[in-house]
Amino acid sequence: MAKKFKLPKKVAGYRVPKSARKSKLLRALLNNPMGRDVLANALTAGAGAAAAVLVEHREDLAAAGKKGAKKGAKKGAQAASLAVEAAQSAANAMIDVVRGAAHTFLPATQKAATGHSKRPKRAAVN
Repeated sequence: MAKKFKLPKKVAGYRVPKSARKSKLLRALLNNPMGRDVLANALTAGAGAAAAVLVEHREDLAAAGKKGAKKGAKKGAQAASLAVEAAQSAANAMIDVVRGAAHTFLPATQKAATGHSKRPKRAAVN
């Protein structure tokens, strides 16, 4: 009998949440080469999108570091806002990759292929 695959509690020094380690969906994706490819592409797209947001606002980050503690609360709020923007951008990029992969793997619907649905149209009954 093959040994059961388990996700580690820590990856690269970061703790993996128990909900992610026990997720049946994530386990199914990791056990399938196609699923691993989709996950790798989604993570790469998310990291690229987050990096693009941070590079776009690098002057703001540099200025926040030079100002010191005088405007610490304001700069802290700006940094938090920037982190949220980067996370949202990363999530949107990851969703787009997964959506694109799903569209390529799933068959086209009958309606899209023929231009009409299987059910005949009827007059409205009032």
